This record gives sequence, C-alpha cells and structure tokens, in this order.
Amino acid sequence: MVDIERVPTGVSGLDELIEGGLLNGRVTLVTGAAGSGKTTLGMQFLYNGSASFRENGLLVTLEEEATDILRDMSRYGWELEQLIGQGKLAIVQSPIPFEVSQERVDINGLLDNIHQQAVKINAKRIVFDSIASLGLPYHDVVALRRDVLRIGAMLRELGCTTLLLTEMVEGEAKTTRYGIEQFVSHGVIVLYVTPTYRAIQIAKMRGTNHDMGIHRLRIGKKGITVIPGERPF
Repeated sequence: MVDIERVPTGVSGLDELIEGGLLNGRVTLVTGAAGSGKTTLGMQFLYNGSASFRENGLLVTLEEEATDILRDMSRYGWELEQLIGQGKLAIVQSPIPFEVSQERVDINGLLDNIHQQAVKINAKRIVFDSIASLGLPYHDVVALRRDVLRIGAMLRELGCTTLLLTEMVEGEAKTTRYGIEQFVSHGVIVLYVTPTYRAIQIAKMRGTNHDMGIHRLRIGKKGITVIPGERPF
C-alpha cells in the first residue's frame, strides 16, 4: 500500500483523527455555522505552517478586512504581522462582493492575484475564506459551479495544501450553503457550534482511515484544541 504524504495542521488533537495530517497538495473543505471556528482553524493552519513547519502560507479573504483578522488572531499569541514582514505569510483581500458592490468578484483578476502571491512567497498552504461569500451575488448555480471549479483547478495546479472555507445554513440539512463546494474537495471537515459546546467531525477524507464521530472542540488562549474521544453531547 502506497503511503500518502501528509501535511500536519499542528492543531492539537486534529491530526490524530486524520492519520497525521491533511492530504498533501489537496483541497479540504471546512464547513460550519457562524461562530463555529472556521476562520480560526484556517489561520491556525497557516500560522503553524509558517512558524513550525517551514511552509509559507497565503490567506485569501473575501469577507473580513485583513487588519481585523490580524487583530482578532493576535489574541492567541500568533505573530502574523511578523510573518508577513518576513515573507512567510501573505494576504489577498477582495471587497465583500455582495454587500459592497452587489456584483460578482472578478474571477480572472482574483485567480491571477492568488497565483502571483502564491508564487511570490513560495506558498505551500492556502486558506480561502470563503466560497459562501463568493457565491452571494450569483443567481445562476451553473455559473457559480463553473467558477468554483475554476478556483479548485487553480489551487490544485499550485500544488498547495488548501483549506476551502464555506458555511452551513442554520435549519437546513445541507452541510454547505450551495451544495456544490464538495465538487472541488478531497476532504470535508464539519464544525458545529451551540450555546454550550463546539465540535468537529471528519465527514470525508480520501485515502484516510479517519474517525467519523463528532469530537469536542475548544477555543482557548492558544487557539483551537480538539479532544479526540470526548463527545460533546
């Protein structure tokens, strides 16, 4: 049996659930409701890559201002601005497509920008936040699916290990907002949040003997910690 190269997330308890890490050079979808920890998980993945594993990272944000993200993540002791200054981390920022312009993001321009920045810093890890925001101004599901597939193809071409963030709509059975995000991913991580707990589930991970259970997740002073075997219910 051929061993699959793994990329450790560095998130305590998570790598234990996925045979040591994410699939190298593949796209993993991270989905969850608002407040479930998606952005924190993505930034922890990038920070650990740059700080601990010598893998430069690129954040693509369509939702929040970069300055707000850096300020929010500083509470965990992550020196992100220092990593940016050292060329180990870069941010591609686009205006919130629906709320600001009510027009679609220029996909060609966005893809070119991502490609240029990834090559410039020799990025090995990418976090795309988020497909949910990208799709807001679309009225044609076919067009959205086409553009999501283009993004997925470009990410695979870069050979980076990528977390693609999206969201679940509360009260709906679907694990993603549009139901098409899974087409570009090799794995699916689901985050849950209620007034009393947070949790994580590895719903899909190709080539991986992973646990299908739901495990407790906590966000503390150093970021996210997963507690394998501790059920939230």
